[in-house]
Amino acid sequence: MISIGISVSPSKSQFGPLLFSGDLFYGLEQIKKYGYDGVELSLLDSQRIDQDSIMKKIDQLGLCVFAIATGQTFVTDGCGLYSCYEEKRKKALERLFHHIDFAARLNCKVIIGGIRGKVEDSCDNFAETLRKGNAAVAECAHYGEQKGVTLLIEPINRYETNVINRLDEGLELIRTIQSAHLKLLPDTYHMNIEERSLEKSLIEAGSFIDYIHFADSNRMAPGWGHINFSKILAALKEIAYAGHIGVEILPQPDHHKAAQQAIQFLRGIVRD
Repeated sequence: MISIGISVSPSKSQFGPLLFSGDLFYGLEQIKKYGYDGVELSLLDSQRIDQDSIMKKIDQLGLCVFAIATGQTFVTDGCGLYSCYEEKRKKALERLFHHIDFAARLNCKVIIGGIRGKVEDSCDNFAETLRKGNAAVAECAHYGEQKGVTLLIEPINRYETNVINRLDEGLELIRTIQSAHLKLLPDTYHMNIEERSLEKSLIEAGSFIDYIHFADSNRMAPGWGHINFSKILAALKEIAYAGHIGVEILPQPDHHKAAQQAIQFLRGIVRD
């Protein structure tokens, strides 16, 4: 049976698709009650949280952590790996190193998604800024190798970033960097905007996929939009995907109903 988790955060965030943000321990208890296997932790700064208490609570509930999501650094602080401003790139890189350190303790992965940010309109040399951003990703991958942590490139739609929108673009960077600790994280919400065929793109990515986000076409819980998740699961079966599913959805109509809909819907189609 595929393990299913859901995205949560210990702090309130401007990033919308999170459940129980700012009330982590209560959220973890509810997630366990609803039957989830694990969580994805969305963190602004791994050094500014009580890591030991969080790890203890997760262990007590018998949950596991699939990954650390890192996009709050760009959403909250405006710092990204692909900024043309060196101080913003360095800040994002520093945060990622701290996330990797925490991930090594949790035995989980680290996502390089929203923390990529974007190349600003004020940038004079897009190609050079892109090169520097790619070099920053490579630096993270090499640090991940030292810590035994896998990093995940998450393609994000064109309305949120101008760097790596499709799976094939993520694969190109992964092949360029050539690190065994750099893999791909497809997200069905973003794929629905950018990919010509969700199923074909997943099959072409194949063994590079190491984790996947499920959200429906409207970023609500699976089953409340128009994405055919049975076809998505069939494509994952075709490539012998054996990883986790992370649910990253808006808390609509509320946190509890969203969490319940997602797990009930996905358990149903996984069984089928």
